[in-house]
Amino acid sequence: MNTTSAHDTPPPTPSIWQVVAARDYEVPADSQPATLQRRWRALGRLLLGTNDVDPARAEADLRALPQVRLANLVPPIDWAPAARALGAQESLETEAHAPVRFFIGQPYCDHPAILAHWARARDAVVLSPPDTEQILCADRRWLDDLAPGNGRPWVLPELERCFLRHANGLDLVRDFLARALSGALGPGMIGCDSWALAFIERISPLPGTATLTLQAFDGLALTRHLMRPDRGHVRFLSARSGEPLMPEDAGDSDGDDRHAAETACPELRQLAAHCRGNPGLAWHYWRQRLRAAPEREQQAQAGEARHDTPLREDGQRLAAADDVVWVAPGIETPTLPAESGEDVAFLLHALLLHRGLEGDVLGALLPIPPGRLHSHLLRLQALELLSRAGARWQVAPLAYPAVREFLRSRSYLTDSF
Repeated sequence: MNTTSAHDTPPPTPSIWQVVAARDYEVPADSQPATLQRRWRALGRLLLGTNDVDPARAEADLRALPQVRLANLVPPIDWAPAARALGAQESLETEAHAPVRFFIGQPYCDHPAILAHWARARDAVVLSPPDTEQILCADRRWLDDLAPGNGRPWVLPELERCFLRHANGLDLVRDFLARALSGALGPGMIGCDSWALAFIERISPLPGTATLTLQAFDGLALTRHLMRPDRGHVRFLSARSGEPLMPEDAGDSDGDDRHAAETACPELRQLAAHCRGNPGLAWHYWRQRLRAAPEREQQAQAGEARHDTPLREDGQRLAAADDVVWVAPGIETPTLPAESGEDVAFLLHALLLHRGLEGDVLGALLPIPPGRLHSHLLRLQALELLSRAGARWQVAPLAYPAVREFLRSRSYLTDSF
């Protein structure tokens, strides 16, 4: 006899957004079978000069998705759930006596946006960073204006904008941290990029300070995040095998059968490993991998849909249930030229430490002649290793894993994520 009550409801699916202490961050590991398969394919290509499996759809036969379609399938990330997770974790912190907490943002995860949501929810005072001149002159008027908020919490979203890697660019941030950590400013939250934090901990240790961060996204979390069913009836097909990335009922999983869900979508499991669990970085990679069938094939499918799909009340036909999006097996990621030397390494490291810099500030920080620096910037941009937003240069998202590995191999200070 079925004893389930009609009023019983399944337990809510756990949120994919989790905030943890930075020491508890866990980089997702790729599965051993998938790693061995990739190495076997690479060995076959090296020895035989051929691929071991013919793709179901040659990537050359597919085309990029229109920007409107891409924006619908992969819209900008809504960071509000991450802010709610931060608030929930903050309330559980045992180090309640600490006047200040740090929220560490991984590259491309937009910690200022997360903290903007957090600040609105708490009516917190948002502190603006000093400008370049104030930093280099150690202008204490910026510090003097940071008066306590009369009991209101405060948030400084971008600590990486409060210093420069320069002999005259560190005093102001040291004084700010001393004042904030002493409790003189009252309770607050400091947002900081992970690369900047690694540097700051070298020049101004932060013992006993509570540091929080987003937990890594594994393959299951990325699947739920990037292949959400509320974005229309879409079938994601692998260009390598022609098979659906997920079975039709995968979106209804309640999270109990984790192994089955991850096995059903190895592409996103591998993407999670490649991006070290970084959801912002995975978002960029996923957008680049989505493809559409050739136009003539889409027109044929549209003709079939006109006859097969039911009518709405207004007489218009419903959208076709088989809206197919192809997922390329991989994309060509930028690589650094073999002759890249210390000038390039120092430039890339400075951009990561400060989450991007303007060209004139780079010229003041780096021991590189202006003409040569400009040449490096343009060359790296042409190679898609750097991107530019206004006057600010930054490491391009798709180039980040290669740049991080390049710097790590040269024993440069890297972040912990």
